[in-house]
Amino acid sequence: MSGPDEDNKSNHTQLASHVFGELLDSVMMDVASECHRIARLGLDRNLDDEEEELRLSAQARARVADPSNSEANSKYVVDIFGQTHPSVAAEVFDCMNCGRAIVAGRFAPHLEKCMGKGRKARVKATRSSTAAAAQNR
Repeated sequence: MSGPDEDNKSNHTQLASHVFGELLDSVMMDVASECHRIARLGLDRNLDDEEEELRLSAQARARVADPSNSEANSKYVVDIFGQTHPSVAAEVFDCMNCGRAIVAGRFAPHLEKCMGKGRKARVKATRSSTAAAAQNR
């Protein structure tokens, strides 16, 4: 037998389900009518931009995938918008440790070696390290 509490829960569940259904219908109707209005009046200007973007993307992918294309193997990289960029940055910076002029694309590896940090660093033998090694013997 169902008590008053179970009937009350059932009523709340039905009411919540009804309210949710009404809200969902309202939102779907708003979106559908707005899309219809935009399409009917020709207000969607982004559609042409998206189609152009997709076309350029397909062209760039085809250019890169083509092994006979010498442009894909050149020093410039073509992005999905058809713009070319150098594969390594060509700006020149002065090393703050040794003062040498280094191309930006090689600056981090140079600094790693120059400052003696990282896995590719050269071990620099200095007087103090040599003296410390002699004292430990």
